[in-house]
Amino acid sequence: MKAETKILGIILGITLLLIFGGVFFLSQTSPKLDTSTKSGTVFQIDYTKGQKIGSDSAKVKLVEFSDFQCPACKAAHPTVKSILAEKNPNIQYIYRDYPLSQHLNSRAAANAGREAAMQGKFWQMSDMLFETQSDWENLPNPSDYFAKLATDLGIDGTKVKQAVEGNKYNQLIQEDTNDGNSYGLNATPTFYLNGRAVKLSSYNDLIQQVENALKE
Repeated sequence: MKAETKILGIILGITLLLIFGGVFFLSQTSPKLDTSTKSGTVFQIDYTKGQKIGSDSAKVKLVEFSDFQCPACKAAHPTVKSILAEKNPNIQYIYRDYPLSQHLNSRAAANAGREAAMQGKFWQMSDMLFETQSDWENLPNPSDYFAKLATDLGIDGTKVKQAVEGNKYNQLIQEDTNDGNSYGLNATPTFYLNGRAVKLSSYNDLIQQVENALKE
């Protein structure tokens, strides 16, 4: 009887170990989503800043603070594009820069994006920066790479290189970062829907939350 009890105890112990071990593994491998702000908190967002798609009078305003070198931002990008592909006149999307200090070239990429915006091709450049992220993220100096991307898109690559090497838009990028900090942000990507900090269990949740906001 004692032997059977001991065996049952061992089996139970192994089972619990597998269960809790599996939970730990999943928690370590799941995508890192927006966990930086309190869900439901409404902030007074400055909608005059950032790169915009959609009307200023749109009912739903979706603001994203992002980092071109952030893997999670790259993962979220297709979801954002799918929302914008609907071309709903009641949605305005605003991209804001929030380059994380631990990312070697995120600020350089933000400068490249800003210069592309000055030439009317921010969205094309942002697509390419995310698409090629793994190619440039560890380059000692990515300015030539960004210039080549720009040239391929019909953007003046020389101006992009100069903007990157001269940190031309650092003040504006820092203003975005400061605004993000004032909204309680410390991770990317972070989304705000009509000023409300959005919590996501998956990026597809963003689509549903936008649809819900349209119905309100």
